[in-house]
Amino acid sequence: MAKLKMSPRDIVTLSLLFIMTTLLFADQMIMSAIIPELSREYGVGETIIGVIGSAFILVGAFMSIIFGYISDRAPRKTLLVMVILIGEVPCILTGIPYFTGSIGSFAFLRILSGIGLGGIYPVTYSILADYFREEHRATASAWITLAWSVGAVLGVSMAGYLTNIYGWRLSFILAGAPNVPFALIFALYARDPERGRTEEALEDLIQKGMAYRQVIHLRDFRIIFSNRTNIFTFLQGLPGTVPWGILTYWMITFFQEFRHVSKETATTIFLVLGIGSTLGSVVFAYVGQWLYSKNPRFMPLLCGTGILAGIIPAMVLINMDLSNIAAYMVLGFFAGFMVSVASANVKAILMNVNRPEHRGTVFSVFNITDNLGQGLGPAIGGLLAPLGYLFMMNFAVLWWIPCGLLFLMVARYIRADRDALRSLMEQRAGEMKD
Repeated sequence: MAKLKMSPRDIVTLSLLFIMTTLLFADQMIMSAIIPELSREYGVGETIIGVIGSAFILVGAFMSIIFGYISDRAPRKTLLVMVILIGEVPCILTGIPYFTGSIGSFAFLRILSGIGLGGIYPVTYSILADYFREEHRATASAWITLAWSVGAVLGVSMAGYLTNIYGWRLSFILAGAPNVPFALIFALYARDPERGRTEEALEDLIQKGMAYRQVIHLRDFRIIFSNRTNIFTFLQGLPGTVPWGILTYWMITFFQEFRHVSKETATTIFLVLGIGSTLGSVVFAYVGQWLYSKNPRFMPLLCGTGILAGIIPAMVLINMDLSNIAAYMVLGFFAGFMVSVASANVKAILMNVNRPEHRGTVFSVFNITDNLGQGLGPAIGGLLAPLGYLFMMNFAVLWWIPCGLLFLMVARYIRADRDALRSLMEQRAGEMKD
């Protein structure tokens, strides 16, 4: 059977998704670089700033369940454009002093932006699963994961290097404004892929003009939560994202306040970690896809062992002093590189064991568990700050231990759940022919 290849339109569509995701995620990380400036302007402590950062992520994560369910029943292109605008319009307004004169108005706009960030997650991965076949999904999803990393680096860079000269508001405008025309271009150019078009049992039928008409129902949540691969993949997101929530939000402040370096130097150290994570997400996607083709169990095994191994350079990075800056940068790079293994492969794991009509909802549930730890991270860090920044950072890294162990449980069940999905798709293909 000939394999479906991406058309030029699909490639351009994926490029637009990459750009829009990059800009949206640039907005997410700006606050981590301007915590001292926000505290001074609004006269609030680190705990309040941390709570706002958590609300930004958590509200969006819980709202994503609505967007995910809708994406399994409605056209996804229109929904994607809508969530981009929901995220970026408040981001732009955050950069205008008139709209952020108080801490309350600032928090309100941050929460609105977070809703857009939460919505893009399930809609994007629902679309990707129908653009790419099983053997290419890890690579495809890695490009969107790469967009997260590039966006994080972009947001922190703008805020870290521009704030002392131009103030903290400019970065929000630079992150949000370019995405509006890109969203409009996407609305005019892109098209929804046929649902189920990349399932091996369905692709020939869909090419012949038949339609896969299955849609999700509320009763299907029972099916989603009876899938053991889903359960353990959801669970690993809780401890696995606590370190990211604390480290990415508080790391620059940690180096400024505890290591006593300039904002620019602290930003550079953060960027080295981000560059390692960015490259790791691409490399491990290809490695994970290759291992998956040998045996599906090898992909989650790679995730679990890679995360556990990455704890070592992360702990050394946090606890060593800055006397040897070159060694410090190398450790930061490899810490980011190793712990990115999960983000490179976890979305492909979920795509490969869930029905086409369930994927938007599955990714919205995953977005909640994957962002609960990350969302609580800023607030947890603010509460731990009185105990010392060094304690906060070490506390964060240790959460990767249960995350790595839970991935080993995913490896136990993934093959059976993948085979069950294939059998169901063959059954559905037979029903379409009748």
